[in-house]
Amino acid sequence: MTEDGTHGTSGYWYPDRPARTGVELLTAMRRYRAAEVAMRERKRRSMGMNATDMEAVRFLLRAAEQGRAVRPGDLTAHLGITSASTTAVVKRLVASGHAERRPDPADGRGALLVATVHSDDEVRSELTDVHARMIAAADRLSPQTVVEMQAFFAEVIDAMGADSPADEADGAARPGAMADMRTHPLR
Repeated sequence: MTEDGTHGTSGYWYPDRPARTGVELLTAMRRYRAAEVAMRERKRRSMGMNATDMEAVRFLLRAAEQGRAVRPGDLTAHLGITSASTTAVVKRLVASGHAERRPDPADGRGALLVATVHSDDEVRSELTDVHARMIAAADRLSPQTVVEMQAFFAEVIDAMGADSPADEADGAARPGAMADMRTHPLR
């Protein structure tokens, strides 16, 4: 065991093993995740947004792409924040030109939230190049490797969720806040 309480150089809490390929792959996944988080942080900063605002914009863009109307309560539920916090997010997005409030035709007193064309263009200009490079790397994989990697990622995702709390009291399984965050281009 090393000084930091882990076993070996991997940083994982299990002993070193003669066959290192699994540990090396998990280490590569950690490096990817760290690089992705750092890239998204740089992009958010360059757009003048915090993580919650950026996810709100992504949610509004995805909803528009799918032809779904978004009410403030939908955004509240998606982000996993309070209605007061949602009001603050919406005010920031409207002030920055990333979202608009429009009258809700189904409820004269309500409002619909819509991402602006400016927002769509800005997100695309910030992320198109990096997404193109990621897709190019993935496109170089053989079909067999893609199938194997999809199975691997599905198994890892299941392993990460294996110790999560059981279904809600009403029996309905629900993802956590921002669980379906988009990590690929909108077009």
